[in-house]
Amino acid sequence: MIILVATALVAVTLAGAPAQAKPKGGTPEKYVPKSGPAFNNPYGKQDSVRRLIMQVNKTIDSVPRGGKIRISAWNVRSAAITNALIRAHQRKVSVQVVMDRANWNPNNPNQDAARLAAALKQGNKKRSKSDKSFLRRCIGSCRGKHGIPHSKFFLFNKVRVQRGGKKSPVKTVRWVTMYGSYNATELGATIQWNDLFTIKNDEPRYKNFLDVFNQMTKDTPIKNPVTGYDDGVIATGFYPYIGKGITGDPIMDVLNQVSCKGATTNASGTTRIRIAQTSMYGDRGLALANKIAQLKRQGCNIRLVYAMFGNEVLRIMRAAKVPLTHLAYDNNDDGLYDRYVHMKSMAISGNYAGDPGAKIVWNGSANWTSVAIASDEVVGIVRQKWVTNRYMQWIDYMFTHRPAAWGPEHPGNNASSPTGRVTAGSLDSLNTYEARVAATDAYDAMVEQRAKERGVDPYALIKEEN
Repeated sequence: MIILVATALVAVTLAGAPAQAKPKGGTPEKYVPKSGPAFNNPYGKQDSVRRLIMQVNKTIDSVPRGGKIRISAWNVRSAAITNALIRAHQRKVSVQVVMDRANWNPNNPNQDAARLAAALKQGNKKRSKSDKSFLRRCIGSCRGKHGIPHSKFFLFNKVRVQRGGKKSPVKTVRWVTMYGSYNATELGATIQWNDLFTIKNDEPRYKNFLDVFNQMTKDTPIKNPVTGYDDGVIATGFYPYIGKGITGDPIMDVLNQVSCKGATTNASGTTRIRIAQTSMYGDRGLALANKIAQLKRQGCNIRLVYAMFGNEVLRIMRAAKVPLTHLAYDNNDDGLYDRYVHMKSMAISGNYAGDPGAKIVWNGSANWTSVAIASDEVVGIVRQKWVTNRYMQWIDYMFTHRPAAWGPEHPGNNASSPTGRVTAGSLDSLNTYEARVAATDAYDAMVEQRAKERGVDPYALIKEEN
């Protein structure tokens, strides 16, 4: 369980650490990811499992001498990412990282974060104050009085790119920003479904992210922490969602602008809503559940994939027959859900805010809980048809597919093998709402019984790897 305490900055205290050897491997890359969303699948082929972590590492390895890397993450726990960041620092790249102290402290050792912090302390004497490398930790929200440091973004001021072979010219791409649900962890690749959204050559947005990052490093509450940048196509912003002029609930404000009929984006005229959300509970979760249930009763076409929802939240949505997929699985039969969706995204195609042809995505790091409102979070609104289609297709895929290893008792179509590859034909082997509910309840009851026998919380890992 996460204990929220007063915000304070905890300095890294690893003075006297031995000199760091240069991590092996990591030939400098010439790579930049494609703009837009990327998704990983922990049950896919190897390149699909590690798609996001490889994207981050290859981009780190493509930052040239004199470049700058800034990372905000709830957790840093990956030998591969640590090695890439140490290599960058040792080739004179400025590397600065902010994370949650709850994920590295005497009661929760973190070898990767400790090794990274030690390495980043060395070789800074000739660097300017703003370019010195470091890893810093916050207790509670870095920019607020409560909550947690939960935003997940990666900033690169320049990367080298070479396309078309070794004889092709090397170009520089500037102002690369990545944000989403992916933390800088191995588990983010191997046990979670995540997303990461990339924006390139956008200096104003990059600088807005950088301003927020610099505030986070000071670990001092900001009077009006809500800020962001909107170019009319993509809007990005930051919580804590408090301060002057801030009222209501940002997700409720969105859902209140949805009309279920009159859509021009499909032949049925029905607005489609696709949601992939890790957590939804408490008073905020109940309010949003009631609104989603209302939209279902009004005729919206809804599909929702989740990991950890409150019992009353589920009761409300099931009463309205909101189609739900519990994308959480106990892989080793120990009573803990250890494969689960970690995304925090919603896509709407249809009648929204008076536009019958709207196609919009909301993404980022924020769960639908009260804790998120008080926390450091990054959120995005993307008004692009192709991006909306990608998110809707991916959430539909998660909704209807299960790896074959999960067995027939868990709802959804079994893929052709434990790797999660898809076969042609029907996407959903349980074609009634009641069948999906019954199968979900049966599986969850089995996991909860295992947890009870072992004296563990079945959701412990999901809570820890938020």
